[in-house]
Amino acid sequence: MQSSASFFSRPLWIMESAFAQPDADVMRKLHAYVSDNPDLLVVGKVTLSQARPYRNPDSKGSVAKELRSLELLSKEEWRDRQGDPDMLSQVVVDGHTWFSLSSVEIHVWIRRPGDTRIILDCQESDGYAFGTLYPTVHLDGINRMLWRGLGLLKDTIICELGKISDVEQATIRSMENWSPPFPAFRSNIAC
Repeated sequence: MQSSASFFSRPLWIMESAFAQPDADVMRKLHAYVSDNPDLLVVGKVTLSQARPYRNPDSKGSVAKELRSLELLSKEEWRDRQGDPDMLSQVVVDGHTWFSLSSVEIHVWIRRPGDTRIILDCQESDGYAFGTLYPTVHLDGINRMLWRGLGLLKDTIICELGKISDVEQATIRSMENWSPPFPAFRSNIAC
């Protein structure tokens, strides 16, 4: 048994967000995470895809001149200039498109019982879920997978607490009585 003073941390859940990155590069990164952290229970990927490729504003255009002449906006000032926050799929200032969203996808993998690690190459199993946040909200599979991931996390925490010699039994019972929330994402998100 170890004492709580010698208890160490390790990653159990990793989420990666990707914007304007090739999927092969993101997946290579996720494979490295899984290889370097065999104890991972959940790996997620959130991909934001652009509707059209980004291009810099013309250096002689009015947007560039205005940006050079203005002070940096606070978050509140910037937000106030954006219009309806529920419809933020495109940011256009003075005719220049800074951001144009075509989709937001979520992928979640969990380590299945009996597996020694998460298998990222298998998207046809009960250890994988796919969902979208934009242009449509479809989170049923993601909610189920996140709920299962939270259950795996709970089981791992209970197991680790049992290895600590000076942990109070009330702490273990409290964790055993905890239930993960469902759904993790609410489906009433406005897009």
